[in-house]
Amino acid sequence: MSNVMLTISDITYESLMVLENELVFSDKVNKEYDDKFAIAGAKIGYTVNVRRPARFKGTVGPALNVEDFVEGSVPVTLTTQFHVDTQFSTADLLLSMDDFKGRLIKPAVAAIANKVDFDGTTFAYQNTANAVGTPGTKPTAALTALTAKAIMDSEAAPDDGDRCILLDPFSMVSMADALKGLFNPAATIGEMYKKGLLGKDTLGFDWYQSQNIASYQVGAQGGTPVFSTGNASSALIASGWQDNGTLYTTGWTATTNVLNVGDVITIAGVYAVNPQNRAQWGSNQLRQFVVRPAVGTPAAGTFTPVFNSLGQVIGGQYASNGSGQLQLTIAPAIISAGQFQNVSAAPANNAAITVFGSANAYSPQSIAMHKNAFTLATADLELPDGVHFAGRAADKMTGLSIRIVRQYTINNDAIPARFDVLYGWASLYRELACRVAG
Repeated sequence: MSNVMLTISDITYESLMVLENELVFSDKVNKEYDDKFAIAGAKIGYTVNVRRPARFKGTVGPALNVEDFVEGSVPVTLTTQFHVDTQFSTADLLLSMDDFKGRLIKPAVAAIANKVDFDGTTFAYQNTANAVGTPGTKPTAALTALTAKAIMDSEAAPDDGDRCILLDPFSMVSMADALKGLFNPAATIGEMYKKGLLGKDTLGFDWYQSQNIASYQVGAQGGTPVFSTGNASSALIASGWQDNGTLYTTGWTATTNVLNVGDVITIAGVYAVNPQNRAQWGSNQLRQFVVRPAVGTPAAGTFTPVFNSLGQVIGGQYASNGSGQLQLTIAPAIISAGQFQNVSAAPANNAAITVFGSANAYSPQSIAMHKNAFTLATADLELPDGVHFAGRAADKMTGLSIRIVRQYTINNDAIPARFDVLYGWASLYRELACRVAG
C-alpha cells in the first residue's frame, strides 16, 4: 500500500488535541474562544469584555426600594502571540500520524502549552489577593488546604465540583507525604493516570501538580507603613464596582524598593465580608489585597517594571520616595458599601499596613481556585495567502485555537513551518481563588 500524504487539516487538528492534552493550569479555568475574530484575523491588542453579574442588597419591610442595576465587566485583552518555528520536508508528510506527531507536533506544541500555562500561573498569583501558608516554607498540613477552602467558602465560591488545587512539584511532595492516607480515589482509580492528577475530591479539591507554578520574591518592606489620607486613593469607593485602584501610604523606609508586584497586604480595621450577606468572616479576618503593576506614574514613590526575555512585563518593584511615601496600585478595590461591598469599612487615617510573608522570602505560588476565578481567551489568527499551506483548528468546547503555516523559502531552499496561538488572561472573579505559598 502506498503512503498517504498528511494534509494541513490532519496536522492542525492533531496539534489542537496535543495542545489540549499538554495543558494543566489552563485546562482548569474558564476559557473563551471568540470566533468573531476569524472574520479578518485577530491581532494582538484585541479586547473582549466579559460581564460580571449584578448583585443586590434587598430591603426589609413593605416599602419599595428600587436598586440600581449595576453590571461590572472585565476586559480580556489578547496580549500574546506565541509561536514555535520549525521545518519539515515533504518526505516527513509521508510518515504515519503517530510518527509525525511524536517527532514534530508534540515537541512544538508542548513548548506552546508550557508558555500559555506559565503565563497563566504568573497572572494568577499577581491577580489573587487571598493567600494562605508561609512564603518560603513548603506546606505540610491539611490545615493549609482547609484554610484556603474556608476562604473560598466565605467568598461564596460555588461548591459544584469545579474547585481544584495546583501545587508546584516540591509543595506537592510535601503535601502528598502529609496526606498520603487521604489520596485513595478507589472509585475513580483511572483518573490517577491523567496528567498531574493525584487525588479527586480530597479536602474539597481535586489535586494537581504543575511544573509551571510561578514563584516570586516578597518585597524588602521596611519602616512602619500606614494608610494615609494625605493624598488621593482611587481604590476607595463607597458604592458601585471597580476592579482596582491606587492606595496612598506613608511610613516606609525612605528611598527603598519596599514592595513587589504580587505582594499581599492587609490594612488594620478593614475586614473581609461575605459578598452575599455583607457580614464579616468568622473571627474578624482582615481583607487581603494584592499589589498590582502601577497604572500611570505614582503620585509618590516610583514603579519599575520587570520584563522577561520576550519583552513582556512580568512583575515590578515599588520604591518609596525620600519621605517614605508611596502610592501603589492594589486589587480588589476597597468597596465599603453598596451592592458590591467587600469590606467592613474604609481604612482610617494612619491604619497600619502589614505585608504577608517575611521580607525577601522566595516562594512558589501554588493556587486553589474555582474554574471561574480566571479566564483564558484565544482567537483565530488570520490565514495568509500565497503560502504552501495554512490552516487552523479551533474548538469551542476547549476554548482553544491554533494556526499552522508552511512556506518554501527560496533563499535557503528550506520549507519552514510555524505553530501560532493568540491568547490573553483575565480575572473573572479573583475572590474565587486563594494562593498557597510554598
